Amino acid sequence: MKILAVDSSCDESCAAVIDTTQWKLLSDVVHSHVDSMKKFGGIVPEIASREHLKGLPLAIHEALEIAKLKPTEIDHYVVTNRPGLIGALLVGLSFTKSLAFSSGKPFSTLNHIEAHLYSPLLTTLDGNEAPPFPWVACVVSGGHTEIFHVESLLKYTWLGGTLDDAAGEAFDKIGKLLNLSYPAGPKIDKWVRESATPADRGRYRFPRAKTEAHHFSFSGLKTAVSLQVKKSDLSNQAEVLALAASAQEAILDALVIKLLHSQQILGVNTLVLTGGVACNSRLREKLPQSYFPIPKHCTDNAAMVALLAACYAKQNRLVAEDWNTTAYPSGNLIKN
Repeated sequence: MKILAVDSSCDESCAAVIDTTQWKLLSDVVHSHVDSMKKFGGIVPEIASREHLKGLPLAIHEALEIAKLKPTEIDHYVVTNRPGLIGALLVGLSFTKSLAFSSGKPFSTLNHIEAHLYSPLLTTLDGNEAPPFPWVACVVSGGHTEIFHVESLLKYTWLGGTLDDAAGEAFDKIGKLLNLSYPAGPKIDKWVRESATPADRGRYRFPRAKTEAHHFSFSGLKTAVSLQVKKSDLSNQAEVLALAASAQEAILDALVIKLLHSQQILGVNTLVLTGGVACNSRLREKLPQSYFPIPKHCTDNAAMVALLAACYAKQNRLVAEDWNTTAYPSGNLIKN
């Protein structure tokens, strides 16, 4: 079976094709719209939707071209319809449904967070071993910080998540306080990695929120950084670097402490991290025995959606949906 997958949940137009018979990814295309958001200092939902109208047809055309397939040669179409920016999701859903309908092929919807959750299995498409089940898995990105107990393929339980800001959102908001351009997370990671010292990372002891098991909170950290910024000289780059390094350390410590505690509670050996923040080099340094997808599959992509669809097909659970299916902005607390 050949499946074309689409994701347009935020500000990337993504398309990929997978061959479930060969267990091979035939194409993997991402058209990022970050540059269109920089002048606004963040994602503007209306602008994202308009960018998808332009970018998604190109991404799908490119994915089919790389896979050397015509739309009618695709056996099943899939698209994420939750959670995300509702306008952006509707662009992807409408385009995918139209393409499936005109090709006379079935289509299905999938959960964007569930696709992130199983993205470590993309390594199996290259003949590598998957992280051994069960997992404690964390989907950590700009919009989500969620912990799951993943027992096996497509069997998992949501354990908890952020009570306010997501970790990636905290990076971007703190970056804005420090006058760093959007997206701030990757910039802080690179700057701290290349220029900061251990003393910089510990100069400001920002809070690590104490929450119930499996839950996070980053709003207090954001407030603490804001208060410190008001007392600091932002014209002094050394001081800004120390603020960035200390804030990053606080965000990552909160993740690491909670995840290791979740492992201990459940007695699970395998720890998996996915989502955009999983690209952070300092986080990978702090959790060297954990499993991370390659960076391009941590951020939004359709390869993970195609892989998830292939897993459902493998269990005969990829069901054709009604053409009236719609999109939902929420739905991060996925259950099965």
